[in-house]
Amino acid sequence: MENKCIYCGKNYDLSESDIIPDALTNARILNKNVCRIEHNNKFSDMFESKVIDALGFITNELDIKSSKAKRYAAYEAVVTIEGIEYNLKLHGDKEIFNGKVIKSSDNKHMISSYDKAVKIAKDESKVQPLDINTIEIEKTVRINNKIFFDTSMYRMLSKIAFEWYCSKNNISGYYSEFSNIVEFITTGKGTNPVSIIQEEKIYNMIDQVVNLGSHTLVAFEKEDGEIDVIISLFGLLIYKVIVTQKKPSICMYNFLYTELRTDSSRKEIVHQSVSEAQQKLDEVLNLDNFVCTDIIIDGKKVMAPKKKISLQNLEIYVLLFNLIGFLSATNDDATGPNFRVNKIFFSQLKNITQASTLHKKSIKRFVHETFYEGHEKIKLNPNASDKKSIVFLYAVYLIGNSEEKELNDVILQKIVKEGLPNVSNGEFIVNDEIENSLKKKMMEDENYSDTLERGAEKVLNWRN
Repeated sequence: MENKCIYCGKNYDLSESDIIPDALTNARILNKNVCRIEHNNKFSDMFESKVIDALGFITNELDIKSSKAKRYAAYEAVVTIEGIEYNLKLHGDKEIFNGKVIKSSDNKHMISSYDKAVKIAKDESKVQPLDINTIEIEKTVRINNKIFFDTSMYRMLSKIAFEWYCSKNNISGYYSEFSNIVEFITTGKGTNPVSIIQEEKIYNMIDQVVNLGSHTLVAFEKEDGEIDVIISLFGLLIYKVIVTQKKPSICMYNFLYTELRTDSSRKEIVHQSVSEAQQKLDEVLNLDNFVCTDIIIDGKKVMAPKKKISLQNLEIYVLLFNLIGFLSATNDDATGPNFRVNKIFFSQLKNITQASTLHKKSIKRFVHETFYEGHEKIKLNPNASDKKSIVFLYAVYLIGNSEEKELNDVILQKIVKEGLPNVSNGEFIVNDEIENSLKKKMMEDENYSDTLERGAEKVLNWRN
């Protein structure tokens, strides 16, 4: 089949499009049938860059970085140190005391390394030392939640839904059945195909199965032939995108699922229809395919499959059938912010900011930024609160105490699960009580600073 642009039908100067902008995911998905300039590069200026810039804090929290960038995205924050406010643009929490000069909001105070401070002040008596292990530090970030209801966001979500559905169906060239969504993506005009799901039950259903911070995409065909794509963006808000009222006959796969995780892994399900997926699941779970074993639990014999089950991600099928059934029976979506949507958004945001995702990429980033060359040994500040950092420090502490000489993904998860019993899928949500408890456990060990150094060295030597 000849490759042609799905937006205009051109068969030349095509490129691979990042379906989800590279800066918003660690697990890239591509569509190769897109014009290089008109329907790829220009989209960045039209709407994608606005969304990416506004979500800098979120991607930082989730350790997501563009493969083309050397640094994590910047975000604006107000950092209060000893009662004095500093307006900063940060690429990460560890930039506050990295030696660069930062000025207070009123331009009356500056913080930097001692040598720089003396040079700027030209009078050593005007320079006062700060013990970062004892001072109180507070960081305030203003989340631009308006971006989640902006036309730029809706155009980006439409692009994601359209290009993803087309890639799964190997669509090449322009089809008039997609004219409405193509017009909205390319011009921002016409009917907006995006709505916001405001039923809290749906968020709870998805949260039980997917990883923290994942992007989740679900496509299904309604009884009237409409193709809907559900997009959970970082788990913060869930949107419904109408891709087409009637699909082209060439589109064979209309029951689709993709989860893109922050650790770069992914889960996929592809079927022609809901009924085909249900039939496949029924075949796998048919009792005729199981045999009784000699193992008895609670007085009942354990059943085992006669042969290896070939259907992967079984737990997701139940979610999808319930999700599609619920969505098909309700029509209560929002078109913009309201009380219900805002309540869901801030609840989901709290989960992300109070959680840590403990995997190779995130823990290596933390160690590189914290245990840099020439750093002083870590001394915990009992007066400061930084839940995410404390969880990472405790993970490094556990690694330092471990007898394991080298790390890999399996060993990391084993160490973390043994030391943090409440961890699930590498995720750990921490409140004030847990933060204080972890901090206390480390500080009760008079050699905790040395243990942290050992743990950091193991992480820095992690090569595989």
